[in-house]
Amino acid sequence: MSLLKNRKPLPLAFMILSVLYFIYVVSLGSSRMIGDEIGGDPGGMLLPLVLSIFMFIASTILFITDRADDAYRSGGVQKSQRGLFILTIVVSVLYVALMRHVGFIVTTNTLLVTLTFAYMREGVKREDLALWGGGVVGSLALLIAIYTIGRRVTRYLLLASRQGVIPKFLGSNGMTFGITLVLVGILFALVYIAGKKLLSRHDAAAPIHSLFQAGFIAMVSTELLYLIFRQLFLVELVRGIISW
Repeated sequence: MSLLKNRKPLPLAFMILSVLYFIYVVSLGSSRMIGDEIGGDPGGMLLPLVLSIFMFIASTILFITDRADDAYRSGGVQKSQRGLFILTIVVSVLYVALMRHVGFIVTTNTLLVTLTFAYMREGVKREDLALWGGGVVGSLALLIAIYTIGRRVTRYLLLASRQGVIPKFLGSNGMTFGITLVLVGILFALVYIAGKKLLSRHDAAAPIHSLFQAGFIAMVSTELLYLIFRQLFLVELVRGIISW
């Protein structure tokens, strides 16, 4: 009991949630791409399992290292902690429930923007709602644009290498991943530079800076996860409404 008394409840909730998510993923079973005759597709279960294990490890580390201080015990931050706890549970449940219908790109980006922005703001605040909504829409629009460019480049490399237009090695799995990664990296760098320049007129403590950072982290993380698992390891990810 003394261990729980000196620890914050949010990491513990994440630990429990990650275990439940792991069990849920295993219960769904796995699927492989049609025509996978050589065993190159590890199945759709891999990414959710990796995410659940990573979340469990990260939350366990936080649970062990993040002790409750005097301000927390006195109740000074409990209200914001409760809000973040409820938000985390609700958004995580919606993420799992909507993934198969909406798709990996949209749900993952929305989840990351929401949680990152809320944690950077140290709580769920009503005045941030409109700003959050604009951030979700804006980050999704930019992410889908960059994702689409990356997909077109990947398809061109694969098709052109098969037709002999370009050397065959440029159409290999590793090369298409590397070229696409460099391209989207450049695009994200341009977005970051442009965003910082546009926001330079705002006060450094303005919430829009937190929103921009949350949106940028979400976009980069989502695209990187997609490239690594879908293009490099050929994991089947749910496309949902982003069907291209």
